[in-house]
Amino acid sequence: MKLRDAAQELIELGPRAAVFRATWELKGRTGMIVTVPLLSGSDTAGAWAHRLQLEDPVTVGRGVGDRIGAPALAKLRSVADGATTGNILCFGRWVAAFGIPIDWHRHPVSRDSWKAAAPWFRALGDHRSSDVKVAWEAGRFPQAYHLARAATFHPDCLEIYAAALLSQIESFVAENPPGFGIHWASGQETSHRLIAWLFALHVLLQRCPATTGAEAVVGRALLAGARHIYEHLDYARVAVNNNHLLSEALAVFGVGGLLPDAAEAEQWRDAGRRTLDREADRQFYGDGGYIQQSHNYHRSVLQSYLWATVFARSMGEAPSDCWLRALERSLDFLVAHQNPSDGRLPNYGSNDGALPSVLSTCDFSDMRPELQASSVLVRGERIYQAGPWDETTAWLLGVRALEAPVRDVRRVSVSFAATGFHVLRGLDEGCFAAFRCGTLKDRFSQIDMLHADVWWRGQNVLVDGGSYQYNGAPRWHDHFMRTASHNTVVVDGRDQMVHHRQFKVLYWTRAALTRFEDHPAWAVCGGEHYGFRRHAGGCVHRREILFLKDDVWVVCDHITGSGSHAARLHWLGGPFEWTTGPGDRGVTMRTPEGGFSVVVHDTLGQPLEGNVVAGDETIPRGWLSRYYGERVPVPSLEVTLTGTTPLTFVSVLSGTPYDLEVAGDRWRVETAHAAMTFNLTCGSLHGIDVRA
Repeated sequence: MKLRDAAQELIELGPRAAVFRATWELKGRTGMIVTVPLLSGSDTAGAWAHRLQLEDPVTVGRGVGDRIGAPALAKLRSVADGATTGNILCFGRWVAAFGIPIDWHRHPVSRDSWKAAAPWFRALGDHRSSDVKVAWEAGRFPQAYHLARAATFHPDCLEIYAAALLSQIESFVAENPPGFGIHWASGQETSHRLIAWLFALHVLLQRCPATTGAEAVVGRALLAGARHIYEHLDYARVAVNNNHLLSEALAVFGVGGLLPDAAEAEQWRDAGRRTLDREADRQFYGDGGYIQQSHNYHRSVLQSYLWATVFARSMGEAPSDCWLRALERSLDFLVAHQNPSDGRLPNYGSNDGALPSVLSTCDFSDMRPELQASSVLVRGERIYQAGPWDETTAWLLGVRALEAPVRDVRRVSVSFAATGFHVLRGLDEGCFAAFRCGTLKDRFSQIDMLHADVWWRGQNVLVDGGSYQYNGAPRWHDHFMRTASHNTVVVDGRDQMVHHRQFKVLYWTRAALTRFEDHPAWAVCGGEHYGFRRHAGGCVHRREILFLKDDVWVVCDHITGSGSHAARLHWLGGPFEWTTGPGDRGVTMRTPEGGFSVVVHDTLGQPLEGNVVAGDETIPRGWLSRYYGERVPVPSLEVTLTGTTPLTFVSVLSGTPYDLEVAGDRWRVETAHAAMTFNLTCGSLHGIDVRA
């Protein structure tokens, strides 16, 4: 099987990428990868930072302070105060004590250290249980945004914040010479750091007489970073080919434009723009989905193109049309999945906590800041009323951009069939189900086909567990990535795909959408995937979701094939108090909007016995990670059927009391407001009739 998997990896990688990756690994093992030396700093002589066309911080402070509000501004000041003493807000959620001076090569929690003198291509070679992303977080400098923005709204702190930040930048430069240590191991990390320093230079450091020398420090860092990234850009282009490539192209494009006297400036600028142009068409699918099939990564690349627009304008140029097209179709895609009350989207796909540019006081999960800015840029209109999310638009596009008219968005049921994302939306836009069904086009995906995320009255009642950690204990990474943690079916204990390496899956799942209908009182969608066909019995999983707007979902899971099999259906609840039904037949969650129940039935309508756990450390099972590095216990319901196929589960998910009657193939679900009847035959829901 290992030989077969290795052959499959070569097939999916493709000949060019396979040869490149093998050559790259050989160079790394033999020491043939070189570290690019920093050339003379003469090409940063004189003022250059004035070329960056960001909004004036005084204007931002006056223009959006009232939209943010006093409590949020006070919290921003508290975060900035903490950053001056090395207590840095990580991943937009939790604070880690990195110390003063910051130890840039030590994990702040486990206290594991990485070798500062190791060449960048070997810096991560000493495998350990500690997650390097936590150490990288300080090196990304989210604190630069916190300190600069806090000084904007609290100008009495300007000198203290500026001095603290410049001290940290100088410390980083001294302890991380170009090409050595973990902070040079990823071109994307270098890019995020440089842009954070650029922002803080413009907003904070240049406004304080005591830190005017920061322009030269940052200028030299820009040159060193751009040279390092450009020298190894082919690795991101051929072997990685995702958001890393966009981040790295952004950095060389921006540095090339801001430092035109550098010897390599023109080639950096041109290479960066060519890459950004090409990838805008390649990485963003035609229906608006993103190549990595992750809402969080999708947001991070929106930031890349918003920054690219800033850099282009700083050079006196316009953003490329292909950038604007990519942003516009992304806007439609992401807004269609959004919960209107808090700006969140389903916690879908890999979520590494990335928010490269922290430009608002909104919660990490709130995507309104980037979507508002994208809408103003590409359509000249706002899609949200005035609020704290407007700060991002003010910084990147100017305070006057907030004068754009507001167009109220109406979210409805929609199928993004090309990419395989589908949304059934209720009359209340806070009631919807997001359904994943589509053949994988690229390798960046969790193993979760036919997963369903359910939101009821703005509450995420059935969730995607998230990612938690990439580089911690393998059992946690495996748990959150693989099929068993998602709201779908596992057959015979197998995943839909093979988790071959840390960030690689094999045997990309093929799937087909079989139906999608939206009616005034109800909606239905369905599909099937073929990830289990390569195993004995050739099983196929089909799922149909019938939505009685706005409170009841009926989900039918049907497993076909030959022979006897064990099918396990899983539902992961949200972070609410919960109780089980008699004999563990279902689970009810107590949300702020009321109770929401999940009960699984057989084809005769009888509730099936299952088991519910939350926060199990050993399996593990029953965990939700909305924020990177944080996990909270949530109810996990599993129900198993064993026998000769076909095997069928019928789940009723409801935010309101209901009566269920089954007579042969005819099912009836009645609530206080409506009655829905349908036939269930061979796993298909048909003959649907809904009456008030």
